[in-house]
Amino acid sequence: MDKIIDRIFELYLIQNTHYLVQFRGGYYTTRNDRSKPLRKYLLKEHLEGKRTVGTFAGQYFTKFLTFDIDYRNQDVARWVTYKIAKSLDDTGVREYAISFSGNKGYHVDIFLDKAISIDAARRFFDLVVKLSEVDVVEGGEVEFRPSGLQGVKLPLGTHQKTGNYCGFCEVSDGLRVKSPEESEAYFLALKKADHMLILGAFDDDTAYDSRDASDMEEAVARHKPLETYDQSESYTLSRAAERYHNGLTGPGQRHKSFLLLAQLFNHNGVDKTEAYTAITDWFAWQNADFYDSDAEFCACDLQECVDYVYEKNLTLTIEQRDLTVAFGEIDGIMRKCPQKNQKALAYALLVHSKRWGGGGGTFYMTYAQMGATAGTDERTARRQVDKLQELGVIEIVHRDQRRKGTYKKKPNVYRMTLESGGREYGVGGDLDINECLAFFYTEVELRRLLPRRQFQSFVNSRDTDIPA
Repeated sequence: MDKIIDRIFELYLIQNTHYLVQFRGGYYTTRNDRSKPLRKYLLKEHLEGKRTVGTFAGQYFTKFLTFDIDYRNQDVARWVTYKIAKSLDDTGVREYAISFSGNKGYHVDIFLDKAISIDAARRFFDLVVKLSEVDVVEGGEVEFRPSGLQGVKLPLGTHQKTGNYCGFCEVSDGLRVKSPEESEAYFLALKKADHMLILGAFDDDTAYDSRDASDMEEAVARHKPLETYDQSESYTLSRAAERYHNGLTGPGQRHKSFLLLAQLFNHNGVDKTEAYTAITDWFAWQNADFYDSDAEFCACDLQECVDYVYEKNLTLTIEQRDLTVAFGEIDGIMRKCPQKNQKALAYALLVHSKRWGGGGGTFYMTYAQMGATAGTDERTARRQVDKLQELGVIEIVHRDQRRKGTYKKKPNVYRMTLESGGREYGVGGDLDINECLAFFYTEVELRRLLPRRQFQSFVNSRDTDIPA
């Protein structure tokens, strides 16, 4: 499977931040967020038939082009595919791959040894369609894919509406859809076409080295305003949470741990004074064999670290790792939480706990963070947290505890009480509860579980068709 996934990246992907995912029932979502790139676990689920993934071209370039053949009558679609293949042969482009779309159409893909401009790819597409004389055929159409706005489903997956396997075909075999084993072997043996065969059809020179084109697309995708602080890639939320829960593991870690934990508390919206107190409490149970400094020096160093972090407003990055939620956890939320806001907040807490929770499952989360991730406001989040504890979804381990002698409160600490088990859904960095529900339930099952208005709200928030 790793070889297949690597081959997909090689042949299809010039960028990995703009892609689409199709769920059971045929509806889909489009993702275009550089913080949530297409990752291997999604392609693994694509190959396993759990979800179907599609891709887009870059903003300027593409390293493949597709003739998306879609007709209501499959016999007509098959005939048009023959015509497209014949025209490609006539132009000298014989390295192409045909795959079944999963419904009634076909995709004819040309993989290029060097990326070309989207404009050049489209001009070649138009030329081949004209030579094939299929633009006058009624009952459907042949569309250009991919562009920066229109995506195309990847092969070797399952059409989530029809349940059909999207395997490869050959004209010499009457477009019989190959089995998964045959298709994967065929895919690994595919060759790339000479880009000059495409550009030479109309004397174009807009070709680029594939690496140069990919680098440019990556530069465009990753452009963002200057950060107000500098931080090491090792300063991730998961690493800080691990240090907080497991403590020092060896000598030479004290000072860096102070900085790391100060960033952790700042990241979670904890007051500076309370952060200092919490880290002091944490340091009290560390193994004294791992540091040589006396208590006075350590306290001074800690204060300087906390002051520095809060003055510079240093926070943490979230490590790009695959997180999963289980069916048992989602089903518990669905059945225990009657209100839509409760479901959304419980899911936000669940995902946050996966990133922050330690061995005991406890985690911090401010009301502002709850509101932002659950799509509500702080006031609603504050009110619903009490309800979630009453419903048996969370445990409020510590809340509204005042630090002795002050008016300041210690940060709230929570623990999820949902039972795990069953299939798992890879959430990555995504908090979209609609996608998660679509993974675990059919529309019929959701209709039984949800009140009418919640069901309609859920269904209306999705697109119902997938391009290409």
